[in-house]
Amino acid sequence: MTRLPEPHEVCPSKGRLEGLDLARCLAIFAMVYVNYEVVLAFGVKEPFWMRSLASAFEGRASALFVMLAGIGLTMLNCPRSIFRRGVFLLVFGYLWQVVWPGDILHFYAFYLFAGAAVLKCSAKALLFFALLVTLGFLAMFNLLDYGAGWDWLNLEYTSFWEPSGQIRNLFFNGWHPLFPWLAFLFVGMALGKWGIAEEKKCRKALLWSAIVFLVVSVASNFLSQLEDNRPPFEKIDFWYKSPESLFGTDSLPPVPGYVISAGASSVFIMAICLELGRREILKKYLQPLVVTGQFALSLYIAHILFLYGGDLNPSPGTELSTAGWRALYFCVFALLFANLWPRRWRKGPLEYLMRLTTKPDKAR
Repeated sequence: MTRLPEPHEVCPSKGRLEGLDLARCLAIFAMVYVNYEVVLAFGVKEPFWMRSLASAFEGRASALFVMLAGIGLTMLNCPRSIFRRGVFLLVFGYLWQVVWPGDILHFYAFYLFAGAAVLKCSAKALLFFALLVTLGFLAMFNLLDYGAGWDWLNLEYTSFWEPSGQIRNLFFNGWHPLFPWLAFLFVGMALGKWGIAEEKKCRKALLWSAIVFLVVSVASNFLSQLEDNRPPFEKIDFWYKSPESLFGTDSLPPVPGYVISAGASSVFIMAICLELGRREILKKYLQPLVVTGQFALSLYIAHILFLYGGDLNPSPGTELSTAGWRALYFCVFALLFANLWPRRWRKGPLEYLMRLTTKPDKAR
């Protein structure tokens, strides 16, 4: 006989918000385009509109994912379950790192561990933590060498598997280091506790995120034009200390301007999607996108397999349009897969595996 679970073993579930699934789908599509552009067409400048699109998405799709994860943690509200999922992503992510050096899953594991630790904190406390990790990165940036371990020419982190390189990569200068990327998670959790899904609060978030984004963009554009008086060799070797990098909104290095800008754009997109979720248009026309957003983990892995296509060392230099078409093909595949798979199975392959390996133990 299977016993009934004790009260402390049961975690409340608030159900899914379709608007957030829609936002997650958009983040998947943007991520696919950016990753395909980086691997297949790194350094290619034309056509200009495609390069501008890639630049606009770069670092923002991932930020949106992490912020959505933060809201999801407050909805799940179960530290034990969150910790178990973190362990799964930690193991799977480090294994996947061998295939995909740009992996975010092992970073996600530490995000979840941190999220579980502060799950009971108030929204104000979470915003304070977000400020701390953002300023913490700024302090490390001024004290440490941000370029340590990097081969910038090939965008490779050469010392990743060394102990010192692993710590540095994880906390400071990896693709998605805890400082300052935990800020996105903490802000997402704060938004969840604040109740961004409520109509009035959602519209308030929509307005203020747009204002913050525009103010930061104008300030960044002005400050980035400051003259760089450093010697030529420093401009090349330490490009990340140029005014354009220090005051810009690019994800490398993730300076406060980037964190605020990417955070504001993420909130704006989430608010738009939540607003659409309250309208009939979502169920009538956008439901395939909503369903696709529920398969994020499986599609994350699938887009890398689709990208490589059997070649684990694809050579950059492909035309940007070719990378774009390939990304479009995958997005079509993602839509078809996500909407056909549930006809037989309720969860995606990796979503099911994570659920299977992280569910609470049951007495037999």
